[in-house]
Amino acid sequence: MVSGNACSLPTMSATFLAAFMTFSVFSLATATNPFITYPNDFVDPQVALGPFGSSLQGAQDTVVAWAEEMNSHGPWSVTFKPVVAPSGDKHDYMSWAPYQWPDCSKVGNKTALSPAQMRKTCPYVFRDGEVNPDRNIPDDFQSFFNLSDAVLYNALAFSFQNQSSTVYSQNVVKFVKTWFLDSDTKMNPNLNFAQMNLGPSGQSGTFTGVLDLRMLAKIASGVLILRKRASSDWTKDVDSQFVSWCRQYITWLQTAPPAKQAAAATNNHGTFYVNQLMSLMVLVGDNAGATTLGRKYFGGLFKTQIAANGEQPMEASRSRPFHYRNFNIAGMITNARLLKYVDPTSNDWNTTSNGATIQTAVDFVMTVNPAKTQETNVTVEIYPNVAAVAATYGDPSGKYSKFLSSSGFPYMDDAFWVWDHPKTLASANAGANTHSNAAFLAVKAGWQSLFGVC
Repeated sequence: MVSGNACSLPTMSATFLAAFMTFSVFSLATATNPFITYPNDFVDPQVALGPFGSSLQGAQDTVVAWAEEMNSHGPWSVTFKPVVAPSGDKHDYMSWAPYQWPDCSKVGNKTALSPAQMRKTCPYVFRDGEVNPDRNIPDDFQSFFNLSDAVLYNALAFSFQNQSSTVYSQNVVKFVKTWFLDSDTKMNPNLNFAQMNLGPSGQSGTFTGVLDLRMLAKIASGVLILRKRASSDWTKDVDSQFVSWCRQYITWLQTAPPAKQAAAATNNHGTFYVNQLMSLMVLVGDNAGATTLGRKYFGGLFKTQIAANGEQPMEASRSRPFHYRNFNIAGMITNARLLKYVDPTSNDWNTTSNGATIQTAVDFVMTVNPAKTQETNVTVEIYPNVAAVAATYGDPSGKYSKFLSSSGFPYMDDAFWVWDHPKTLASANAGANTHSNAAFLAVKAGWQSLFGVC
């Protein structure tokens, strides 16, 4: 089971649609592309060193505009939610299982139950793909998604200014300290009450809740960028405290029963567990551990997830298969990028499953029409995956550029053009990726006429 993602900014008039990777879009006065939150990604901090040519200006403007928009709503904290976890500790993260609905038909109550009474009295039943709006009440999961985007885009905006301190780097520090470090607002390093069960049978978290913090990969990217650019705002003391928090959470991820169950999952839960733990390992300097974990994923679980034709059977069986296929691919791409970062000699992008690669999985989804499964507002989910594959494998036939062009998606104005731009990718992977130069030349040839890349 996968959680719904109502990534709403708590005070924003436009609310993100409920469900992972279902996006709501609102206008930004200075953005060249409307705000979109993607399920996950990892940006090599080398990208933050530039150079940033004119072909990246639209994407840079978008990054800055998105950072500014997020800044108007932060900071965020688990202590800000209107309800408290069953532990009674306001510092405990909490979310409710999204596809669970109360069935009070056999409770035998004489009077109407209040919402709070229903949550403890009525048994809950599972409805795959149908998000209970009560899910939005304990909004820690929403807040964390917003936090991760704010950290990533502020870190990138900071890197564009080529200074040791800017308002953007200061914001990253403020947001990280508020969520993870400050005594009044910090989150306890566990997910004991994530996607928790409601009803009389128990008020506890589930393994699906581990997915709630998957976007730690974005936060890792932001922190690594500040480290790489030697931000004077990211002090040794802040770094030390953050590393300490990460170590404690790593222990929970490796030992807690719900986390172990997530680690053993064979679908997207297992994929995102890996990139979450890898991100934490990178943050604490355990590149060897991250390398081992990444190799284990691509040598094991990954090989069971893609059929020879590129289909993902476990994701295809869900109520929203187009969404889940792209969701899991995003996790695969994040794992590949993390492994490339900690082990530049890796060729995990080329790892095959039944003769298929990440590219094969993307190629398959490009042939799928989400309308056939009554999925709406989901076509945008595929674009970052297509872009990542094109920038990595190349686009000699031009099929990826044609796909993006025909969709009308403003790729060059999207934030991820900064790190999926072929020159940027080639620079970050110089000498490390066995196919980076060929990929760069091929994708440049495929996209030069379309986007004016030079």
